[in-house]
Amino acid sequence: MLRISLIFLLFSTPALADDPPKSEGSVRPIDIISFQMAVPDAFNQGGAADTRGVTEALSGTIARDLQITGYFNLVDKGAFLVDPAKEAMKPDYKSWFNIGAQGLIKVGYTINGNEVVADLRLFSVDGGSQVSLPGFEAPATLAVDPKPLRAHAHKFVNEVLRYYTKNPGFFGTQIVAVKRTGSGKSLVMVSADGLEETRLTSDDSINILPTFRAGKIYFTSFRNGGPHLFALFGGKAQPIASYTGLNTGGELSPGGNALVATLSKDGNPEIYTLNPTNGQVIKRLTNSWSIDTGATWSPDGSQVAFVSDRHGSPQIWIMGAGGGGERRLTFQGDYNTTPEWSPRGDKILFTARDERNVFDVFTVRVADGVIERLTQNQGNNEEPSWSPDGRHVVFTSTRSGSSELFISTEDGRRQFQITKGKGGYFTPFWAK
Repeated sequence: MLRISLIFLLFSTPALADDPPKSEGSVRPIDIISFQMAVPDAFNQGGAADTRGVTEALSGTIARDLQITGYFNLVDKGAFLVDPAKEAMKPDYKSWFNIGAQGLIKVGYTINGNEVVADLRLFSVDGGSQVSLPGFEAPATLAVDPKPLRAHAHKFVNEVLRYYTKNPGFFGTQIVAVKRTGSGKSLVMVSADGLEETRLTSDDSINILPTFRAGKIYFTSFRNGGPHLFALFGGKAQPIASYTGLNTGGELSPGGNALVATLSKDGNPEIYTLNPTNGQVIKRLTNSWSIDTGATWSPDGSQVAFVSDRHGSPQIWIMGAGGGGERRLTFQGDYNTTPEWSPRGDKILFTARDERNVFDVFTVRVADGVIERLTQNQGNNEEPSWSPDGRHVVFTSTRSGSSELFISTEDGRRQFQITKGKGGYFTPFWAK
């Protein structure tokens, strides 16, 4: 609970006991269709064995991406009735239909020196025809290198998703997170499939609570004593706010003209808006004896959601972007934190602690306060963040031992672990 616990550990008093958030006591029922997709291994149309990892970079990436989305069930390769390589790019639709495939993805390639000519195709088994996907009407020539090959496969999956769901996929987007490195905590950039990772901060200090909007990363760091607010521009960390006390949060508004952050320079932690370039205070938004923190913008920039314990325990609240009109949104549970507003504006993600001191991920509807549960009985699940289109969620979970990043469908129906790193990951924020 890095995003909020720092503040509540320093300032809070014991919380009052309430019932934990409930949504009929379980994860929300299935309400998204899963498509049955066959994805044979990519094959070298020249007939030679693949010794350069092209097959895995293309069809392996496609299969993994489809699983991560949660919208597809992959047909077991052991059930295939034909040899996909011998069949080449002319499917025997009846054979694929008989094993339950609705869709078929075939990848053929040839290697010419240091180049690959890759042919990626989607076939509708039900319709008995090839599907024309924008950008993939003809084979593409790429370098024999995993990165461009995987990038091409990601773009293909995005178009497959557009065909089946009417919305493009999220592959190619980035997630900024905190990773434990040695004695410190560093910022890392993680690809949406979790297979590519870049370290963003090289110092051994504590760097936490990153946000990533419009290509700008803001975070909290103890490198100068802190906690102070910093911005990451051009690979260099620049100080933004170093007022006395806490300087945390730092989420850029959708319009890019203000940061919303928590400062304690005037006493207890309150919500402020700051100039995103020099950290000067624009306005103090809250004025309460309580701890007010964890602020996040609505997608149109007209409102701010935040955490306050003004009624005895941390709960999710909403107010206008200029302060005022404060409204409590959650009433169940004694520890509701880490809110993030959906890009579609209808729901807010948050973390809640139940009676067993276990953390799980929930959503609350802005209009009426109805709560839905996304995770349950799988370790601690915390610090959720929406995908740019609001159809998926990234969060941390300890279900596999260490704290790793998982991606879930927006209803929690399908969840997929995308990292397996040493040291653990914290507070992911999906770039908006």
